[in-house]
Amino acid sequence: IEIRIAIFVCRVFVYVCSMGQWVIYHVKFSMKDIRSNALMRFGRCAIPEYLCQWQGLSSLFLTIFLLAMLCMEPILHCMQNNDGFLFTEHCAEGEALLFPYSVMATAAMLVYFLL
Repeated sequence: IEIRIAIFVCRVFVYVCSMGQWVIYHVKFSMKDIRSNALMRFGRCAIPEYLCQWQGLSSLFLTIFLLAMLCMEPILHCMQNNDGFLFTEHCAEGEALLFPYSVMATAAMLVYFLL
């Protein structure tokens, strides 16, 4: 049970501290570029200029991967069907999401290393 609690605490830390920081970063810089009309146009689509730099775009992908991980978090999907085990990933719903979750986690880790 201690390992499951440790995994849960670490994942909460990643979602709150890391993903939260990146969400705030992107909202802040998007609003700054929109207010100053610093937008790049691609046809009819306009994007904030900070996303035209590789760091801005990479961090946006990281944020998207972290949000996808949160949505697919097996522990959250097993909260109601946990067979008496606290913070388990092994239930029917969680097992179905383990592979896609691991793909998102791998992609997020690679982007972390890139940044």
